[in-house]
Amino acid sequence: MIGRNVLRRFSALLVFVGVVLATAVASPAQAKWYVDTKLGEVKPEEKVTPLHPKPVQLLFEFQRDAKPNPAATKAVGPWALEDVKATGAFSDVFATPTTDGAVLSITFNNVVKKDELDKAKKDAFKAGLGFGLFGGAVATDRYVVTLTYVAATGAPPITTVVEHALHMKYGNSKVEIPGIEIKKVDDAVKMVIRQALERGVNTIAADPAFPK
Repeated sequence: MIGRNVLRRFSALLVFVGVVLATAVASPAQAKWYVDTKLGEVKPEEKVTPLHPKPVQLLFEFQRDAKPNPAATKAVGPWALEDVKATGAFSDVFATPTTDGAVLSITFNNVVKKDELDKAKKDAFKAGLGFGLFGGAVATDRYVVTLTYVAATGAPPITTVVEHALHMKYGNSKVEIPGIEIKKVDDAVKMVIRQALERGVNTIAADPAFPK
């Protein structure tokens, strides 16, 4: 069985990709990870930084098909908090309430498409029998990230939705992947989370209703 450590750590997060890896029976080195390039980084000219940022309480939840996934929330939550801090849109980010009641709520929803999952599992099994030499499989974890910011108790919410994806290629697949290859799955996951949250927070900070 391949990738035991990876699956133990990320099975709650990379449900789609994890199942595909678990189906194959060869070396984990044959699995390559790609962060989708459609979203990309926030460019310097796009970056919005408030002159007088205020603190905010972060409420974060990871989901699978819109259902809460507590294990993934616990694993990813600390990364999300640090990523939101790094945007510079807030003076500080807390897990507890702030004095003015500012709240940033984030749901990171892993959307699984059954037809894609079934095909990936089938392809991975065939590739695994040949140790990845005579076939391959491609799987994609899709994420829909919803960010809602309330500047103070009773203030109208500002909401934005960001979509991102993480691809995995196993074995000898000729499929071209629309992403940047990342050597370690840990780094790939962190990059997806960082890019999605950076983009979402920047969009919120650019909203006219955001406190300037």
